[in-house]
Amino acid sequence: MKPARNRGDLLMNIRGNGLEIGALDSPVPLPPGVGVKYVDILTREECLRHYPELPDHDAVIEPDIIAAADDLSVLPAHSQDFLIACHLLEHMVDPIAALEGWHRVLKPGGLLLLVLPDKRHTFDSPRNRTPLQHLIDDHHQPMGTPERDRRDLMAYREWVAISKNLRTGAQIDFWAELLRRARYNIHFHCWIPEDIRELIMYLGSFEIEEEASLKGGWEFAFLLKTVVSAGASQ
Repeated sequence: MKPARNRGDLLMNIRGNGLEIGALDSPVPLPPGVGVKYVDILTREECLRHYPELPDHDAVIEPDIIAAADDLSVLPAHSQDFLIACHLLEHMVDPIAALEGWHRVLKPGGLLLLVLPDKRHTFDSPRNRTPLQHLIDDHHQPMGTPERDRRDLMAYREWVAISKNLRTGAQIDFWAELLRRARYNIHFHCWIPEDIRELIMYLGSFEIEEEASLKGGWEFAFLLKTVVSAGASQ
C-alpha cells in the first residue's frame, strides 16, 4: 500500500456516513458524497464562551449531536461507517474508554481516523511520554480515587507550567487547581507514534490500515479498521 503523505491521502478511504468528534473551528474536509454528523459536548454558543482563545469564531460549527467524546451511548451500536477524532484523544482522561466507545458505534470493518500531535514537536516536548500502564490505570481507577486524582492533577500542573510559562510552585498549584475545578480541556497525555501502536496492539479491537507523519512531523495519523475481537482491556 502506498504510504500516506497527508490527511487527504487517508481521507480517500472514507466512505458512507459517520461522525467527527470535537471539530470546533476546523472540521476535516471530506470526499464528495460522504455524510458526516458532528459531535461535541458543548453547543456552539457554549464552545465560544468556554474557548474564547479560538482563532476563528465564525468557523466554529454547531454540533448535530451533544455528547461527551468518551460516552456515545446515545448512538446505536454498529451504526457508523467511520469516525474522525482529530487532536482529540490526548484530551481524554481515559483514552481506553474513549476508544472502546468509538469501536462500539462503528460497523464491523468501520474506519477510525486518529490524528494526534507528536509531543517531540509541540509545547509538550518537555513532558514525559504517557506510558501504556498509565492509560490502563486511568481506565481501571475511577475519578475520585487518590491515585487517579494525583495523576490528573499532575497533568494539570505540567500543562499550566508549560503553557503559561510559570516558574513558582505556588503559581503552578493555583492555576492547576483552578483549571481542574473548571474541567478545562488540556493535553492529559502526550505520545509519539510508537506509543499509539502499542496501545492499539493492547486493545486488539482495531488493526492499522495506514499511518502517516504529517505537517513535517508536527502531527501523525493512524487509519484504523475495527476487528471483531473485544479487546484486552475488558
